[in-house]
Amino acid sequence: GDVSQRIVAYGALQPVQRAEVGSQVSGIIEEILVDFNSTVTRGQILAQLDPSTFQAAVSSAQAELESALAGLELARHQWERTQELRAMQFVSPSDVDQARASLSQAEAQVQVRRHALDAAERELERTTIRAPGDGMVISRAVDVGQTVAASLSAPILFEIASDLTRMHIHANVSEADIGEVAEGQRVVFVVDAHRNRDFHGRVAQVRNAPLTQDNVVHYETIIEVENPDLLLKPGMTAEVRIITD
Repeated sequence: GDVSQRIVAYGALQPVQRAEVGSQVSGIIEEILVDFNSTVTRGQILAQLDPSTFQAAVSSAQAELESALAGLELARHQWERTQELRAMQFVSPSDVDQARASLSQAEAQVQVRRHALDAAERELERTTIRAPGDGMVISRAVDVGQTVAASLSAPILFEIASDLTRMHIHANVSEADIGEVAEGQRVVFVVDAHRNRDFHGRVAQVRNAPLTQDNVVHYETIIEVENPDLLLKPGMTAEVRIITD
């Protein structure tokens, strides 16, 4: 039979791309529209936070913008009237300067209120949690009624794997063996869930960053794996045999 030289290592199966979906705003989870193993598409609504507080902020910002627009209209009329009176020498130059400054301040105030309204509307939009891309929900960390507190960092609500038909094994190869590992080498591996079946892959990348565990240096080796039958699941431990010769 065939004789081959192999390096044995262990690693965990991971999706090729995995997105952690969080929340930029704080609030109470009002509705959850997906669950574990749900297939989602880009832009699909995953959850809804209580929007009442943010809707009130939008209404307040709209009212402040309307007030600023009214102030701008008044300042513009005063400016026009001051110019007419100045042409007839009925007001002093300082009054003209005051009217011009009031008009400029009113215009700036309108811009400030527009930006405040835009910010309030964006905060309201963020109460709707959407999928960043196509994939499958592999983790859900919240339930209806739970409070989400987005203070210093965005809390993780969902974890989405983009495509489970293609996966990676992150295997740790010791420094004594890493010199024989190269990209493109064939890999045979087994997992505990299917001990009597050999799966195949290939070395995609050998990373140079050292990992020290129990005073032993390892190097992370990425192995590409095809998973058309979805028998392999994220997090499974794989016993990897890299065929070096």
